[in-house]
Amino acid sequence: MNNIIDSQSGDRLSFFKLFTERKYRVLIPIIQRDYAQGRKSSTEVRKTFLNALYKYLDEGIPNRDLDFVYGSLNKVDGITDFIPLDGQQRLTTLFLLHWYLFQISDNADKKNLFTSALFNEGKSMFTYETRSSSEDFCDALVSNEIDFKNLIENSLSKTIENTSWYFLSWKNDPTIQSMLTMLDAIHNKFANRADFFELLLDNENPIITFLFLNLKDFELTDDLYIKMNSRGKPLTPFENFKAKFEQYLGNAETERNFTLKFDANTEKEVSLKEYFSYNIDTKWANLFWNYRALQNRSKDDIDDTFDDELMNFIRVIFTNQYASTTDASQKDKDESLEYLLGTSVGKKNKDYSDVLSFNKYEELNALSKDGVHYLIDALNCFTNGNDKINLYLSDEYKFFFDEKKTFKNALKHEFESNQERICFHAYMRFLISNKDNVEGISEWMRVIHNLTHPENTVIDSASEVSSVIKTIESLIPYSNDILEYLKSNPEIASFSSWQVQEEKIKSHLIKKSDKWRHKIESAEKHGYFNGQIGFVLEFSGIIDYFNSNKNCDWDNQNDTMYFENFSEYVEKASLVFEDNYDNRKNNKNFVFERAVLTKGNYLTNASQNRKNLLSTNLVKNNIKRDHSWKRLLRITNDEVWKKKRLLVKQVFDDNRFNSDDLANSLESICKDKTNTWKDFLITNPNLIRYCNQGFIRFGNEKDIRLYGESQSNHTHVEMYTYHLWKQYFEVNKESFKPFKKVYYYEIKSIDDDACIVLEGFCHNKIHYHIYIYYCNNDNLPNPYEIAFGKSKGENIPEKYGDDIKTVLKQTDFEWNQEYEGYFYTSDNSDNILDKIHQLNNYLLKL
Repeated sequence: MNNIIDSQSGDRLSFFKLFTERKYRVLIPIIQRDYAQGRKSSTEVRKTFLNALYKYLDEGIPNRDLDFVYGSLNKVDGITDFIPLDGQQRLTTLFLLHWYLFQISDNADKKNLFTSALFNEGKSMFTYETRSSSEDFCDALVSNEIDFKNLIENSLSKTIENTSWYFLSWKNDPTIQSMLTMLDAIHNKFANRADFFELLLDNENPIITFLFLNLKDFELTDDLYIKMNSRGKPLTPFENFKAKFEQYLGNAETERNFTLKFDANTEKEVSLKEYFSYNIDTKWANLFWNYRALQNRSKDDIDDTFDDELMNFIRVIFTNQYASTTDASQKDKDESLEYLLGTSVGKKNKDYSDVLSFNKYEELNALSKDGVHYLIDALNCFTNGNDKINLYLSDEYKFFFDEKKTFKNALKHEFESNQERICFHAYMRFLISNKDNVEGISEWMRVIHNLTHPENTVIDSASEVSSVIKTIESLIPYSNDILEYLKSNPEIASFSSWQVQEEKIKSHLIKKSDKWRHKIESAEKHGYFNGQIGFVLEFSGIIDYFNSNKNCDWDNQNDTMYFENFSEYVEKASLVFEDNYDNRKNNKNFVFERAVLTKGNYLTNASQNRKNLLSTNLVKNNIKRDHSWKRLLRITNDEVWKKKRLLVKQVFDDNRFNSDDLANSLESICKDKTNTWKDFLITNPNLIRYCNQGFIRFGNEKDIRLYGESQSNHTHVEMYTYHLWKQYFEVNKESFKPFKKVYYYEIKSIDDDACIVLEGFCHNKIHYHIYIYYCNNDNLPNPYEIAFGKSKGENIPEKYGDDIKTVLKQTDFEWNQEYEGYFYTSDNSDNILDKIHQLNNYLLKL
């Protein structure tokens, strides 16, 4: 730029005074970015700014400053151009507001004054150099008037786009499109306030002003344009948040004192705002600098910022603080909490964003004095000079809480579960509360992990998150010696009662000796148990003692006995319930489920007649949560559940149970007979294997269906015939000639009957089939049924060949009019097999 001139700086000016008093032309330079306040993605910024302008004009108080506007002055051909470095967005919006109010005003004198100031020889005195189209649009806008009585669909932008002077090519200019969006917003806000026009043009007592600074006075150069705008990027969400948040802090009430320490000998008492502003740019910035996500950016996109990480951290703090105070309930959902957590409910909001602005926090009522204090305390407790966060838990406790991983997830706002979020909150609160003594942090995080693990306590909903966080807040005063507090038998809400009871009992044992501590913690770290080992305490007799005495203060001899019992059951359980539960090498052919069935019916109830075999570890349909061995083994007081738990103990106590040869020892237990329906599942693991989700339908002992999935509308089979199929038919398909095709017919309706099918036999051009059913609810005398019938055509005895009817008579088949076929029934599956072979032998001779 040439011909840079000096001018008075630091003056308070209105937008109109730039043209009337200073006689400037406002020229947005080529190097500036496009107009951004009108972008469709900037709805909140646009709304906030227009609300402020409206409020200022409505109140009519002079000199409401919009901060600084600065740039350089350049004189060319007698015209002085003001070239803004900072203020482009505000100036453009003010230009559009002036133009709009000019259009709707009836004050002819003021309108002439405006035209003479903003229009010079067919050119607008406010213009853009970024694109020639932007410049042309500004000229056209100032040169033409709009008929506001006949707006198309009440849309100012559509009306402008429909004028003869609007070029279709302008749709490709982002600045013009942003201006049109802003004009629509202005129209919606200011349509009935034509009186504001005179206020904007008042040079004596201007309402909306800014402080004008000349770039040259501050020895700034054109290089600054390059540094600020060469990439054309707007301010980051954090920069916008920070500016408004610091304003908020300037008016925030606090009873705390804040001191800045600049060096070893210099301290200064400062305001809350000053404390935050200084630290966020210094020591706190150092912390987040270490976690900026450079590894996730392309070479061309490395900007060395940590704004996203910091914004996510702030969201975690404000969300958890809000959760600790809200009265959220399952019945009446707290929409603010849903939004802050980013739940599926929250994300259904039309304006949902993963990046929350200051205004959004205000709208959600998520800003509070306690939240601000929490944020400052959390930033201080994590700050570690120029390094990443301090680590307080030893490697042996990483199972319970991984500080590194969880902190990084917080900075991405990508917690693996609600449990991880809650554990992070408990961790931060501990550090803040016990900053001078953190010796108890490992035990605290172990207990919190055990209480909050998704398989130990359900924390699915926003209200459950809130409830648990409130409970953790109540525990924080005791966090540095949580075991001693648990020993006092306090009432603890929100967590599963059985897990709370387990933690109380374990606190007595851990306090007894290090051997108990090491053995308990080792058991808790088992990948299947994840802190829930109450059943081992029960099997060992410890729970009975505790319930009787309210403590574990036994003598040394009993201590040895209980410890040995506990250790033995831990070893057995750890082998049976393997870490890699989805691939249990010790449970080949469901040998454990079958072994427990020999002791009794352990199946858990689902809905209606459905039960579950606990044979899978699937997450879907809440199977892992509601129908697992871990679910059955919870130490609830329900006698039915306790009876089922003790069936597992009976297997562990069976003298054939051998830890060194587990699978074979369990198979030996499976040889026991119950003489009930359970024997079919015990002897034939294929029946359990069919149940992909572990579900069966148990109407009664003679009405059992195995579900391929979870419901009867998926494929399912009848247990007794499927046993026959897997045990005899499937493995010997070739032995059922003359029938060429042998298969099992699965069904998808509770009203249908599954069966074994033999078909493909044709004699004298008549096709025949065999269906084998097990049915205890029809009019036939026995449940095992062989139905012989025609596959095609009319199915009456007269249509059967005489030689076929002779064979059927020889093999004791009788015609059944109700079911239209020849039937043989028996209460014994062996008889059915014998009869099929007998019949086939006769048929082969035809």
